[in-house]
Amino acid sequence: MKRFTWQELSLLNQRHNAHVAYRGKVYDISSFIAKHPGGADQLLYGAGKDVTHIFDSYHPSKACKVLDQYLVGELSTNEFEVLETGGEFYSALKEKVSTYFKTNNIDAKWDPWMFLRCIVFYLLALTCWYLMITFHSWRLLAPALALLWGFFSAMVAIAINHDAGHFAITHKPWVWKWVAAVAECLIGTSTHIWIYQHTFGHHTYPNVDGADPDVLVYRDKPDIWRINQTQERRARYGYQHLYMPFLYCFLGIKMRLQDFHSLWLAVKGTVRVNPLTGSQLAVFLVSKAAHCVLRFVVPSLYVPIGSLLFLNLVYDVMYGFWLGIVTQLNHINGRVLGPSSGRLEGAPRRWAEVQVATAQDYATDSWFWTVFTGSLNHQVSHHLFPGVIQSHYPKITPIVRQTCAEYGVNYLCVPTTWDAICSHLGHLKRMGQEHSNTM
Repeated sequence: MKRFTWQELSLLNQRHNAHVAYRGKVYDISSFIAKHPGGADQLLYGAGKDVTHIFDSYHPSKACKVLDQYLVGELSTNEFEVLETGGEFYSALKEKVSTYFKTNNIDAKWDPWMFLRCIVFYLLALTCWYLMITFHSWRLLAPALALLWGFFSAMVAIAINHDAGHFAITHKPWVWKWVAAVAECLIGTSTHIWIYQHTFGHHTYPNVDGADPDVLVYRDKPDIWRINQTQERRARYGYQHLYMPFLYCFLGIKMRLQDFHSLWLAVKGTVRVNPLTGSQLAVFLVSKAAHCVLRFVVPSLYVPIGSLLFLNLVYDVMYGFWLGIVTQLNHINGRVLGPSSGRLEGAPRRWAEVQVATAQDYATDSWFWTVFTGSLNHQVSHHLFPGVIQSHYPKITPIVRQTCAEYGVNYLCVPTTWDAICSHLGHLKRMGQEHSNTM
């Protein structure tokens, strides 16, 4: 049987010659792409990569039997560490969650109330945009509407585009692709690029130093913040708990610009970006153009350029701040396992247990925070079941919590969002003051 290095595998990443690795074996899935029930795009994203962890989190255990007929070799080296899969904890948890959905006759990827919520967020964002243009001369009302436009656009990102990027909106691929495309026109960031960073990077290797794009930091030069004890400490980091919330306000601008950079270099952080198909490139370019038309061209017909730039800045400040603060609370707080806490010894070796150990839930009993964080306050459930639409997580979290207790897996949760914010900022403050550990 042929042996592949991960470098050789990485070159086999196009539709006519697509290979993936799963549990140390290499499979030629080129002929299966058109047959895949979840659509071709999911397989094209994974082509040329080790998909062990993401495959197991999206499929029942019996699904791996489908791969047998496409086996062509073995993987001799790994780009990143592959953790142990399966285990009693995750098997029992998946069975309980599956039983919950079957017993209650619930589709894990469908919830009519969630779709109503999505439509409302779309409409609220566009309504605030329209009213902002209409009342642009009102000194207080126009900026307030720009703030609301930014807030509801952020909700489109975390409550709609996030699920689309996890293929969690119905079982029909065209639905999540259209939902994502419409969202991209409104928020301006590429779902295509984000899937590589988030779905194939962060979710596969959460808080793994050098593998998770979300905790990727520079060591050969100063970084914007210090979240890793191996980073050299600099004086300015002593104030990072004060300046980072301000910098979060510009996260949206950063993401939109980095989309082009990632597309050009064919890499997003630590994750290789495969060649785009014609339809993917079209969506990327059209959505970027549509976003510019929405943000600048149409308003410029009615709003003076100075006011327009100011209102767009207000929009971005709100959009970036909400997106930034909501997404940082779960994994960068000093309590979870990972390089940001320095607690690497004694780490669990099974993938599912690592998912639990590297995430912190908060305010899981709050309807408000569940809705307005896009259920990211149920982070543990989301990492263990990323293919489930987010509105089901409040029902899954108690099952996760109970199963963790049964199997002795440490589940982290703080009661309020304020506690989560304090733990995040407190951790930034400590990391800004502690000395480096280069061991």
